[in-house]
Amino acid sequence: MPTGAAMNREQAIALLSKHRSGDESWCAHCFHVSTAARRLAELISCQGHRVDLEKVTVLGMIHDLGRSQGHTIRHGVEGYLLAQAEGFEEEGRICLSHILKGRTLQQGVRLGMLTEAEEMQFGQNVYWTGSPSLEERIVILADALMSETGLATIQQKYANARRRYGGQPHHYEDEAWVKGVAAEIERLLGMSPHDALRELGDDLLR
Repeated sequence: MPTGAAMNREQAIALLSKHRSGDESWCAHCFHVSTAARRLAELISCQGHRVDLEKVTVLGMIHDLGRSQGHTIRHGVEGYLLAQAEGFEEEGRICLSHILKGRTLQQGVRLGMLTEAEEMQFGQNVYWTGSPSLEERIVILADALMSETGLATIQQKYANARRRYGGQPHHYEDEAWVKGVAAEIERLLGMSPHDALRELGDDLLR
């Protein structure tokens, strides 16, 4: 079991393969988000900003790992626990941070994303200090721009979420937070993230 070494792509693929379930659409989505996030990271790097391309790729691959346990609001914490069990606690943080979207663990408890006991356990971990990293924010944005059929706008993605799961207040909060991240990434890119990904076309779904 790894003890602090960074997860690489091969290990991320192995982790997804280990936990594949009957519904594998979530796994394909992970690869699509990884491709989109990697492209955004490459363009940001080309603008002279420091970003870990390999980490972005890996985080994109495993961000929805918890969906192997079910498609509920708890899939974030479930993914984190699966990654933690494999010795990849730092990388596993993306599973929960992409659900929290800038919220604290305590706020996540109030929304049912994790339990109070889990909040206490995770809060003692060094990986839960501070806000999501740039690499995490890139992956969270890429997730918000990728639908089941391909590239979507943030508005389209969250309108679909409200149709599927009901118009929960936190969906509107999530959309506003992601739009803030999109504005930040646009400043780094010098162009709209959606436009940057549109140039990839069908390559996003390979």
